[in-house]
Amino acid sequence: MSGKLPGGRRQPTIHEVAATAGVSIGTVSRVASESPRVAPETRARVLAAMAELGYQPNAAARAMRTNQTMTIGFLIPDMTNQVFARVAQGAETVLAPEGYMLFAFSSNRSPAREIEFLQAARQRQMDGLIVTLSDETATGTIEEIGRMGVPVVVLDREIPVEADVVYSEHMQPIETVVEQLLQLGHRRIGLITASHNIRPGRDRVAGFKRALEKAGVPIDEWLIRARTQSAERGMAETHDLLTGANPPTAILAAGSDIFYGSLKAVRLLGLSIPDDISFVGADDALLGELVYPPITVIDRDMVDVGRQAAGLLLERLKGLDVPPRRIMLGSDVLLRSSIAAPKIR
Repeated sequence: MSGKLPGGRRQPTIHEVAATAGVSIGTVSRVASESPRVAPETRARVLAAMAELGYQPNAAARAMRTNQTMTIGFLIPDMTNQVFARVAQGAETVLAPEGYMLFAFSSNRSPAREIEFLQAARQRQMDGLIVTLSDETATGTIEEIGRMGVPVVVLDREIPVEADVVYSEHMQPIETVVEQLLQLGHRRIGLITASHNIRPGRDRVAGFKRALEKAGVPIDEWLIRARTQSAERGMAETHDLLTGANPPTAILAAGSDIFYGSLKAVRLLGLSIPDDISFVGADDALLGELVYPPITVIDRDMVDVGRQAAGLLLERLKGLDVPPRRIMLGSDVLLRSSIAAPKIR
């Protein structure tokens, strides 16, 4: 029985396509499965009939014939984070021309939800995966990735699996920003970033400490807040730092969600940037441009991250058999007017 299309229209059948094109059902099936055993003139006639009738080949049936579903899973920690939207944009520019569709799933930073998605992706026979895990220490998720049996590209995480990885540089840009702030006279700098359980958090803290150590500035662990990467946490940590007994004179909000929440806290406290507090954000150059004064931002080309990840995946899908590859993509520091010499207290 044929189904209904939007508006109540009936889904055309393969029999109707065959009759319209004047060919057999088998010929229509071969055209739908992209078999080379069809004459060009006949293929064109069948495709024209499909277009005229609005016929869509059955994806499940095609998958059974070709052992491919032409689908790629994209596992992300947070659907609302625009960073991952840009990654998806870049990945689709590579995958779509090859006929692949990208399906995104948000785990809401839950390892249990990540396992659910990975199991569903395997059951639905997705051809490959691009994944960003919320916690590198979640062994259940890592074991599930190892059981996938399809190409996997990992974004910015260090996990013990046989997979290609696309990394972003985090240490050097943090170090560059801290050095700039130190040159302006800052000695108490607050860092709010992701948890140590993921590579970006660890690397940002390491770059932060390295810059202070090189300058001979004592490290105050109270000024380092490496926990959950969310706007709520960014706001809470910033409020705590700026209302403390010995607050920082500069804040580094290292993460797009953290950037938003931290900036909101500064505004709610009625502080002026950079007169009262110097401020640096990350991963959202547009937000940095839209506020006043424009905010110095550590920026990454996340569209390129998506392109690189999809490129690695596509090569695997085409049969490339080499050891796991590692790509490191750079980050830029966009210096703007949100940092200045601290006030003498």
